[in-house]
Amino acid sequence: MDILHRVIRRIHADPGDPTASTFRALVKSLDAGEQFDINQLYQLNYSDFAMAMELMKQWRLDRFRYERGWASLASTNPATPVRAPAWLESMGASLDLRR
Repeated sequence: MDILHRVIRRIHADPGDPTASTFRALVKSLDAGEQFDINQLYQLNYSDFAMAMELMKQWRLDRFRYERGWASLASTNPATPVRAPAWLESMGASLDLRR
């Protein structure tokens, strides 16, 4: 899910930015199944809005691939090592966010 990696890198680039805060809340909402105030998306510029839409589209398709909770941790703490679930790692997959 390259879009998730791009969003997380965007959050880490400037954690205090309001856009990063919106992305962090969106990732947490998707990852934990919590509610998200969709009005926050309308505060984003067009390219960030499009990124959020792409994230939601890809999340719907790929969410089964990841352990619940890892995306929230990765979006809030850049020092958190992000690992694929054991079953995915056994197939040689990687979630390296440094790309």
